[in-house]
Amino acid sequence: MIIILPAIITVIFFYYSGKNKNNKGIKWAVTGLIGYLLGFSLAIMIIGETFVSVFIACAVVYFTHTQLSRMSKEHSRIDH
Repeated sequence: MIIILPAIITVIFFYYSGKNKNNKGIKWAVTGLIGYLLGFSLAIMIIGETFVSVFIACAVVYFTHTQLSRMSKEHSRIDH
């Protein structure tokens, strides 16, 4: 559940970001999900497959998500 909840939040956030830019929200949602899965899997591969690494991988994904969210918000302000 710790891994799935941020993935759902990422998909929803990217969907609405795409809709706000008058693009296809599904395309943005899939891009966000792929980015989330790549970030999580890379963190697991680099750190290892221990129980602690799952929490570290989640922290890496949260950091990446916040950075992407900020970039998306700044980009939305520039376009409008």
